[in-house]
Amino acid sequence: MAHTPDEHLAQVLERLGEVARALRWKQATDAGLSALQLRILGFIAAHPEHNVGVAMLAEELQIGKPTVSESVKALVEQGFLDRKADAEDGRSHTLRLRASGRKHAQGAAPLTEVVAGLSPARKNELLLSSMQLLQALVESGDVQVQRLCWTCRYYRGDRDKRHHCLLLRKDLPVQELRTDCPEHERAA
Repeated sequence: MAHTPDEHLAQVLERLGEVARALRWKQATDAGLSALQLRILGFIAAHPEHNVGVAMLAEELQIGKPTVSESVKALVEQGFLDRKADAEDGRSHTLRLRASGRKHAQGAAPLTEVVAGLSPARKNELLLSSMQLLQALVESGDVQVQRLCWTCRYYRGDRDKRHHCLLLRKDLPVQELRTDCPEHERAA
């Protein structure tokens, strides 16, 4: 049965997602963790400027709070995370990586080696196309949290050849476009 180009591309993207998840699962089990626990450690490591707690993790990872809470509890018990009570709200906690957790959080994303083999031009094309897909998912409401340049109030550009950040006051090459910017402010 022949597929339309849209269906074919969607299947390839889905397959890449399945492969990435399988590789992440292997990475996690090799470390004695679940894939979710590895994602939690990675998110906390990537966002040292935030007071990350269970609610934020649930929203960012788009997983229910009880599921995240159970994984966090196990990570605390295993000595990978410290849980610090909020001074103003004792029910709320901030999570901090311990040295053992940081070791597991810094593994490369599963497809990094494969992507490294692409030419710079192909990498730029793939990055721009992927960001366009993410932006469309954000706009449709299918993805709640993304801090893409293109959804930021500071972005000025054509989403193709010209990219400028008003906050950084500079033009950005494609490689510097962000998909998880700590200074992101949602555009109106």
